[in-house]
Amino acid sequence: MRQDTSDCTNSDVKADDPARIGGTVQVTRQADGKLQVKVAITAAPDTAYHFFLKCVRSLGDIKTEDEGQGRAEFEFAADGAPPVLAFDMYPEGAPPGQKFQSTPVKLP
Repeated sequence: MRQDTSDCTNSDVKADDPARIGGTVQVTRQADGKLQVKVAITAAPDTAYHFFLKCVRSLGDIKTEDEGQGRAEFEFAADGAPPVLAFDMYPEGAPPGQKFQSTPVKLP
């Protein structure tokens, strides 16, 4: 969701305005216990977005193409992850309106 700020669990992020939805995040627990996160976004063209497990750590970058679409996959150990995951992403310099927050995700 296009939203500039929220708390560590994104408790006030709601997917009730389609105009603010900028992509999807899918979390899957792997057989080895790791969590796999698949991200697909539509945002500013030709832009690198830093993607974070919110209030925990950076997971990596997502680079959009000339039409603003980008995809990435990340994996991390579930040990020590909070029971409710939240993600955020933004480009370097984070101009207003270019920050995104996920809806809260309960661990699978």
